[in-house]
Amino acid sequence: MTSPSPTGASRRSFLRAVSGLAASAAIPHHGLPLATSLAGLAAMASQNSQAATTTGYKALVCLFMNGGSDSHNWVVPIDTTGYAEYAAARRELAWRADRLQAITTTGQAAGRAFGMPAELAPLRELYEAGQAAIVANVGPLVRPITKADYLAGLGVPAKLYSHNDQASTWQSLAPEGATSGWGGRMGDILMAANAQPVFTAVSASGNAVFLSGSSVSQYQVGTEGPVVANAMGSARLFGSTSASTALQRSYAATANDRLQSEYARVMQRGLSANTTLQAALAGVNVPAIPSTAIAQVNAANTTLDKLGLARQLRMVLQIMAANQALGMRRQVFMVQMGGFDTHNNQMRDQPAQMAQVAQSISYFMAALNALGLQNNVTLFTASDFGRTLLSNGDGSDHGWGSHHFVAGGAVRGRAMYGQFPSTALGGANDVGSGRLLPTTSVSQMAGSLAAWMGLTASEQLQVLPTLTNFSGGPAFLNA
Repeated sequence: MTSPSPTGASRRSFLRAVSGLAASAAIPHHGLPLATSLAGLAAMASQNSQAATTTGYKALVCLFMNGGSDSHNWVVPIDTTGYAEYAAARRELAWRADRLQAITTTGQAAGRAFGMPAELAPLRELYEAGQAAIVANVGPLVRPITKADYLAGLGVPAKLYSHNDQASTWQSLAPEGATSGWGGRMGDILMAANAQPVFTAVSASGNAVFLSGSSVSQYQVGTEGPVVANAMGSARLFGSTSASTALQRSYAATANDRLQSEYARVMQRGLSANTTLQAALAGVNVPAIPSTAIAQVNAANTTLDKLGLARQLRMVLQIMAANQALGMRRQVFMVQMGGFDTHNNQMRDQPAQMAQVAQSISYFMAALNALGLQNNVTLFTASDFGRTLLSNGDGSDHGWGSHHFVAGGAVRGRAMYGQFPSTALGGANDVGSGRLLPTTSVSQMAGSLAAWMGLTASEQLQVLPTLTNFSGGPAFLNA
């Protein structure tokens, strides 16, 4: 591969700056001083030709829990004062103290101690082995704000507590309607390092704004591999034996109509990518998902290898294992699981959800170790929002800040990053009903992930324009 000319490098830098400015313009800056916004824009516009470091292979995996995961029950204070506050706020939603397994705690105030429920034992084992960490009280923020700011309506992110808007904000930094996500914007910068740019941003769970970019297009796969156009190889289509052949010709033809021509181009690109990926996957061997029993709600128990999340992760593993055959250096993936909107039946449903997530991540990490990719991949969890500490009698309602996990060989594990808040109702971070005002922004967490992927400081601002409003981020990854 020849080195890019100075002119080419400058052109790419200029285009990246422009895309960064466009991304910033699309993100609401509520309550943000004009000078602060201009300073961030100037930092992007004045960048030089320095580019991301893309030696070796690295990949990010976003595990998105749709519905708003109640993370108050995933990481629980177990010191005497902390547990008493937790139990008083949660009432019937609180785990019994004897169901919580203590974890090693660093990075928090003296005297604080934490535990995790038995259903998360596989995730706890990864944490204690130094392969996972906790990022406490993360949520969307435009800038740092206080409880007084929130009550005065200053600097509050748009459309809080709305599922669609907050899922979009976690993934893109803007409410529903955003056209690009921070995973896709990273892909815009990193795709040039890949021999097959089409596989830079890959979803194993359908369309997601997280993976949308200005240049990169998310490539979608099913749990069994590339999504194929079945009609292309059918012996009969709509009762015709020749329709399949005619369809293939129409995709290969050059049309005069611009819409038809673009549709044919997209189909040709997809068919070509599918062929390339299928050939690469034929040469990989990924560990099978174990048949671990997983309890299900209102259904017979099943096994992990039959559940969607683990199967999505296995597909991701297959593509990662083919990174050399495909000539990939940087990839961003997304997998998803639903069912976390627990207004009702929370204590019935949550144990099965926890078990599925923990067992799936455990399988994923073990498979990475077997493939020798454990230091090349970082997985992180995300969700629409946290939930209320206060019980509604059978569940919890929409909240804000939540606790999340990062896992991988590069993670500085066995530690908790950020500030774990008081779980007492009416505390300094409680903006109502136990909705927690985040102390770490999504931008800060994402900035740490982007830096690990090799993005320069100016490139991080292109991907995460609001990052300029925060001082640093949680250092949970080794270089």
